[in-house]
Amino acid sequence: MRTLRSFLVAIIAGLFLSAAGAAGPAQAQDSDAPKGALPHWLPTEQWVYQHWLPFDERRLYAVLGTSRAKIWRHLRDDKAHDLGQLARRRGLTLDEAARRLVQPRLRTVSRVLASRLISRARRTLDQGHLSQHLLFHSLHQLAIPDRATSIFGTPSKERYLALRRAEVSPMEIGRLYGRPQSSVQSRAARALRDAAASGVRSGAFTERQAAILLDRQLRQLPRFLGQRRYNGPPQTGPGSRPLLPPNDFANRPSITADGSTVVFDGYRATIPQATALGEIRLLAAALGDPTAAPTELTPPAKLPASTYNSQVSADGTVVVAERAAGNLNFAKRYGHMRVVAVDRATGKLVQVSHRPGLSNSRTAYNPSVSADGRRFVFEVSDDGGASGRSTNALLLFDRATSATKRIGGGSGYGAVYEPQITPDGRFVTLTAGDAGTDGRALVYRRSLATGATVLISRGTGATGPSADGDAREPSASHDGRLIAFASTAGNLGGGARGVSRIYLRDVVAATTRMVAAVPGAVALDPALSADGTALAFTARSARDGTRSEIHHVDLATGRTAVVSRGTRGATEPVLSRDGRVVAYTTTSAVRGKPAGVPGVVVRDLGTGVGRLLSTHAPISAGPGFKPVARAAAASAPHYVCDLVG
Repeated sequence: MRTLRSFLVAIIAGLFLSAAGAAGPAQAQDSDAPKGALPHWLPTEQWVYQHWLPFDERRLYAVLGTSRAKIWRHLRDDKAHDLGQLARRRGLTLDEAARRLVQPRLRTVSRVLASRLISRARRTLDQGHLSQHLLFHSLHQLAIPDRATSIFGTPSKERYLALRRAEVSPMEIGRLYGRPQSSVQSRAARALRDAAASGVRSGAFTERQAAILLDRQLRQLPRFLGQRRYNGPPQTGPGSRPLLPPNDFANRPSITADGSTVVFDGYRATIPQATALGEIRLLAAALGDPTAAPTELTPPAKLPASTYNSQVSADGTVVVAERAAGNLNFAKRYGHMRVVAVDRATGKLVQVSHRPGLSNSRTAYNPSVSADGRRFVFEVSDDGGASGRSTNALLLFDRATSATKRIGGGSGYGAVYEPQITPDGRFVTLTAGDAGTDGRALVYRRSLATGATVLISRGTGATGPSADGDAREPSASHDGRLIAFASTAGNLGGGARGVSRIYLRDVVAATTRMVAAVPGAVALDPALSADGTALAFTARSARDGTRSEIHHVDLATGRTAVVSRGTRGATEPVLSRDGRVVAYTTTSAVRGKPAGVPGVVVRDLGTGVGRLLSTHAPISAGPGFKPVARAAAASAPHYVCDLVG
């Protein structure tokens, strides 16, 4: 029997995925899971959640006569498939295959450790989801949450996890607690390195496998730290009952210039729907007809795939997004992330990243599109390059010419990121994480025609002082003349260093001024209207990071108003060209959506009329489902890990 620690882990895709519609209660895939455990249960053992594979991957491929790509396809159905099936095809029993996998190590380890390694190798062969987790979910780990206090400054690991469930990104958590971006990145990387080193010292895995794991983890780390989307299981209380009833949910709004259409990401909560159609889809709401339901933009796929992190072009003709395959049981994102565009006239997908003849990009993400739907910028975590060394880079794809070119890249992991193309398609704004001499993040604007780059996060004057605190999240006007950004600097005219405020830089006039600050709150998410007259931003409580509001600023008069409603969290504001229409994500209760469930709301500031755009019909979670009260669940043991991709 396997030893279980103080609690169990249920791994399911998305926030509120429900087994509704299934023939009966789903059973855990792991044969040693306790009765009633959810299908993606995993043992809470250190080697599992630190990815200490007991053998080298090269050995795995040699013994099974296969490749990583073939194993990926085989384990996509991790309910019906496991690695033991591949071993049997080679004429090996599970015991024979397990011993062969660790054979090179048996000569150099003790009998006790040898027995442990053989046992773990056999379990990896025998359990489909366990092997999928170990090989393909490399940032679903304990190392970073366990060091949350050191990395992010949170008072406890539990506080960090609560903020993640509220869809506060790890990097934003660090900002709430005054941690510089460079410190968060370096400490998170150190936590991963230390975890790998600990595994090597204990003999749990080899230096070679540790190097493979770290390469994957560090390449994905910038994306992980900046990702708001929470991919872990729902928080549960006694009896593993979820705190909230399962509902479809939505986030990531974007809006056309005329304010007539809002596009957002819609998450399916019912597992049969998600596995048949994909967990996340793109939805468009036409604001002219308040009775019309959102229409789906995502073309159907033969196998489940999610399309998300979307942005609509200002003219409404194109929507760009990330896309990733899902596994066949929960539709959880399982595979390389690519960037695609949906042509709204034809309904067809256009491949933006990973084009034939381009670099060997493993992961493409954070896309942005010009107003006319012609030009796209996006990040890649590994663009290959002549040396083949892993780097982070920004790429530009021109749909009219089908040409792709590199427009920026850093000397290390994640050095250049947060790209946003200006609506006129002439410039890209970006954050450079290693720009400051002390590791400060700084904001730049780069010409796509000439490559000329100018520092944006600086004080007034052509040679004004560089921001002495982190600067990030640039948002530009249509022509790129005005650029808003968030910064904790103390030398830009806004007050003491360490408090995040919103600043506006006029590139032509060479002026910088503070345009938004909220006492007791961290100012984030600046969204500048294309005509440069208005700004929206998120004010997140410094005391309770799960509480946030959307503020709107008239840049001509300086008048600021709170436009969100409710007592929970509002984030991700976007504005129409003239700043009159604002859309945002909220977890507050509104008519048609329960509290705690993310949804997309739009408000016309001219008329004061607002409405919920996303749909949230309640979904049965099966017989006996009863949401538990928060008070009862507060002391209940639970564990949640974060995922990437």
